Amino acid sequence: MMAGAKTYHKEDLRRDLLATARDMIAQQGYHTLSLRGLAQKVGVTSGAPYHHFSDRRALLLAIAIEGFEDLIRPTQTPDILKLPPFDRLVALGRAYLDFAQHQPRLMELMYESELTTPALAPELLVYQRQGSQALLDAVTEALPANMLNDRISRVVGYWSTVYGLAVLRNKGLLQPHEPKAVEPQDTDHLVIARSAKAALQP
Repeated sequence: MMAGAKTYHKEDLRRDLLATARDMIAQQGYHTLSLRGLAQKVGVTSGAPYHHFSDRRALLLAIAIEGFEDLIRPTQTPDILKLPPFDRLVALGRAYLDFAQHQPRLMELMYESELTTPALAPELLVYQRQGSQALLDAVTEALPANMLNDRISRVVGYWSTVYGLAVLRNKGLLQPHEPKAVEPQDTDHLVIARSAKAALQP
């Protein structure tokens, strides 16, 4: 063990590694994150992280999974699930947009990284399907007689708006075109509400 290295209970170390890695991603993105750099930041030997993560990709995957759990958990509360379809779609859209704006670099890892290209990691597909199903459930409740393909196309349209809005907002591509007297959040909420209404239009 290197001089000054911390000692940890096994699970405590894993939690500390993940928490520190997420902080590093929030500050500088995931591109430069390495197991060696993480070990140095936490104050353990360079080999310690390998007891929990076989390689860098395994570490990134664990962080992305945590991110999806943080994103989805608030949308599964009884208060959200019992909302009427329109209000539920709006709440789900706002929750995603809020997450994306507060944790843009984590969102990049979850949706636009080596974990998603050239192929989506199967572990992340589970969470993406869960999110898609939540949207489909709301549309189905509102339009139970519509064909499945029609309901799915409505979900795709709504999700495209929400995801596209989040990306454009994070990249700073909307603000130059918006009136200065209007708060960006007000614009975002209006766009989400209009898109939800369109998704449920008979």
